[in-house]
Amino acid sequence: MIEKLTGVAVVTGAILSVAVGPAAANEWAGPYIGIGGGYAMSNTKADSFITDFPEEVNFSKNGQAGTGGFFTLSAGYDHNLFGPIVVGAFIDYDFADTDTHTSTLLLGNLGHIKLGDQLSVGGRIGYQVSPTTLFFSTFGYAHSNPDDMTLNFGDDDRFRGRIGSFNGYFLGNGVETLLGRGFSLKAEYRYTSMQAEDAIFDEGGERLTTRIKPQIQTMRLGLNYRFGDGKKEVVDNSIPPITSSWTGPYLGFGTGYSVAHKQEDFGAEAGPINNPVSMDGGFISASVGYDHQFRQKFVVGAFADADFSNLKYSDSNTIEGINLWSSRGEFKDILMVGGRIGYLTSPDTLLFVSGGYANAGLAGTDITLGITDPPVSTTLYGDKRFSGAFIGGGIETKIWDSVSLKAEYRYIDLESKNLELFPGEDGLAARIDPDIQTGRLSINWRP
Repeated sequence: MIEKLTGVAVVTGAILSVAVGPAAANEWAGPYIGIGGGYAMSNTKADSFITDFPEEVNFSKNGQAGTGGFFTLSAGYDHNLFGPIVVGAFIDYDFADTDTHTSTLLLGNLGHIKLGDQLSVGGRIGYQVSPTTLFFSTFGYAHSNPDDMTLNFGDDDRFRGRIGSFNGYFLGNGVETLLGRGFSLKAEYRYTSMQAEDAIFDEGGERLTTRIKPQIQTMRLGLNYRFGDGKKEVVDNSIPPITSSWTGPYLGFGTGYSVAHKQEDFGAEAGPINNPVSMDGGFISASVGYDHQFRQKFVVGAFADADFSNLKYSDSNTIEGINLWSSRGEFKDILMVGGRIGYLTSPDTLLFVSGGYANAGLAGTDITLGITDPPVSTTLYGDKRFSGAFIGGGIETKIWDSVSLKAEYRYIDLESKNLELFPGEDGLAARIDPDIQTGRLSINWRP
């Protein structure tokens, strides 16, 4: 696979390098080809049903964690509809390998599935916030061919179940900026929801069905070459470039979406239940910062952000409708303090990388035992804050002298900690190791 991707990358790079001439004046119109990549974090819901059994058994978990990188090729066509409005159609093919382990608290490492390559066909509509920067939304159809699902029962019992391909839809938001000579740089957050598919296992006269429904969050970065529409006249953008300095303080407000993975290690004796769980949810964010522009093209700055988040997961296990065991947990507020350095591709558009310190609040995880009468609820482990670091990148563009729009991706790596299990019970602890991926869009005001 690596050799295959490398070969494709070399061929695509050669095509880009020998393309005849830069795009024409109307740079946002016409066909384009692109190359890129990114990182995916999946949150998969798995429902397992044992039907040929004395009782009907159901294990359900809305928080199966999967991760993986991908390499993508794309092609598309854009059209200037009127004024600053751009519409287009595109096709992407992601060479992906998003690996997911399905598990339950009772059966532990129940299964394993890889989502595999993904085809996306869709459209987009965008608005030129400046002559060189386009903010856009995407939508369309997605298709993925997964590997067959594998179930594990002990070290020697492994069964492969038949599963069909996944079909679904995607929604996204992003920003693209012109670099010159026909090239543009695009950053996009994309949410993909696949329809549920059944993996069928027939082993030893018993029939088990596992229904898999993946949701995939991707952050992707791409380099496009735009051929232009062949027109020679200069386009009337009617959007004057912003030339004010980036130096000074700012206040910001934004929103976005996060996916968190939490590796739980209950010790060697716990064996296969030491699997990650996944949480996702939206957030709103407030920020304050200061930037300094130097040497005309460069900007450095410092900032502090507070994300008010609500990232949740749940897990349940039932027999004949009776809840044996269920659990739920969530991540709450995330605080970040850091800096950034950026390059002005035009006076009004900044490409930047960011990094710094992060601190996130993990709410206590509660469990409920339904086999008792009445059901008993208790705390598996209590609230805890985790420190760590983040790294990110994004694009910010000025709409007016005092107002700018910023799109940014961040990856937050938090420290691992030992948390006391069943507070008050001596000697029981679990090692918790979380990380978080966020995509955010904010508006900043500079006095």
